[in-house]
Amino acid sequence: VFYFLFSTIFIINLYSAPQKTPLKYTRRMSRLCVVVAFLVVVFTFFIMTASSLYIPFFNFGIVGLTPLLLPLIIVVAYYITLPIEALISRSYINKAKRIVENFESLTVVGITGSYGKTSVKNILNSMLSMKYRVCATPYSYNTPLGLSKTILNNLRKDDEIFIAEMGAKYVGDIRYLAQMVKPDIAVVTGIGNQHLATFGSCENLVKTKYELIENVPQNGKVFVNTDSSGAREIFDKTTIEKYSLSIDNVAGDYVSDVNVSSRGSRFVLHLGEESVQCETVLLGRHNISNILLCAKVAYELGVSVEDIAIAISKLVPSAHRLAIVPSSNSFVVIDDAYNGSVEGSSAALEVLKEFAGKKFVVTPGLVELGADEFRSNFEFGKKMAKVCDYVIINGVVNYDAISKGLAEGGFPSEKTLRAGSLKQAIELLNGVAEAGDVVLFENDLPDNYS
Repeated sequence: VFYFLFSTIFIINLYSAPQKTPLKYTRRMSRLCVVVAFLVVVFTFFIMTASSLYIPFFNFGIVGLTPLLLPLIIVVAYYITLPIEALISRSYINKAKRIVENFESLTVVGITGSYGKTSVKNILNSMLSMKYRVCATPYSYNTPLGLSKTILNNLRKDDEIFIAEMGAKYVGDIRYLAQMVKPDIAVVTGIGNQHLATFGSCENLVKTKYELIENVPQNGKVFVNTDSSGAREIFDKTTIEKYSLSIDNVAGDYVSDVNVSSRGSRFVLHLGEESVQCETVLLGRHNISNILLCAKVAYELGVSVEDIAIAISKLVPSAHRLAIVPSSNSFVVIDDAYNGSVEGSSAALEVLKEFAGKKFVVTPGLVELGADEFRSNFEFGKKMAKVCDYVIINGVVNYDAISKGLAEGGFPSEKTLRAGSLKQAIELLNGVAEAGDVVLFENDLPDNYS
């Protein structure tokens, strides 16, 4: 009875504990939970029976081993359900592939890169929608099952363009996605060191992103944001029709008369022999780079420069990507919680410079960078030292690297604050910030990094 009550209270507390990202009980998770529960019951009665035979009077106390061995039980349950889940996943993926193959006329645009994929996807979707019926993967759906879900639920028979965001953590991931949807056009947003911990090396990272290009037909087109060295390497290797887009270009397809402020940007967009004045509320020069990349794709697909300019004027920030959000404390809050790249964090600090008032950054730092992680966070700290008035480091994973970088940059130690959770970081912020101050939330790691 005690064990039953203890388990019930434990489960209730587990459900009621606050979580940044609550666990979603999908069908797959429900199946796993059923198997785990079955194994717990079987194991509990097994050890009770065994203990009664060999350790009399201890058969009830031995059940205390069950919660201790729960992690092992979950692993066993995972491998029991793995073949079933693989079959179910394969059926969804094959069904999605058949749907794409059966389209008489569907242009598939594949987007990959270390950073900026979702922002570029949303910008391109807005531009192409001025002329075509477009289906794009929602949110950050960029896995085989994410693409399958989009195709099965969202892709309509009269859609003319399908935009597929493609993510990867291992060599071969992009090839699998590309063979699944067979892109006609490849868009590379930029290459950095994100997920270097799983790729193992920069060479593997570039090789994986190039898998998209390898699966574009010879009559296809490739568009590359060559503002990053890794992307330039991909561009140089590409042998089919290709376009290099960079905010530093001064001829061909480029932007001029750039004016960036805390309210957005104004610039002149030059595509081919045409030019148009553009204005957007998106923050930062990096977003102008993203816009230029997307504008060239849309232009090559027949969207007029006038319609492209109209689409640019209607753009809104993607959720949690340099979006200004309301604040009950009258702070200016810049939400960049979904950014976890070196390039993105640098771009966010450039945006922060444009604002008046005291500047705060709340961040746990950058992760999954392998051997580069300490150095990248150290450099991040040095950059923050030049921009910020206060820095609140959330969590313990990158505290040493960031704080040493801040110190190297001459940042006052008393203005480097440490928090054990996002909730505590906000409490610290409320104690030192005033109305009108600017707060940048840079990256927001899940609970296992806190």
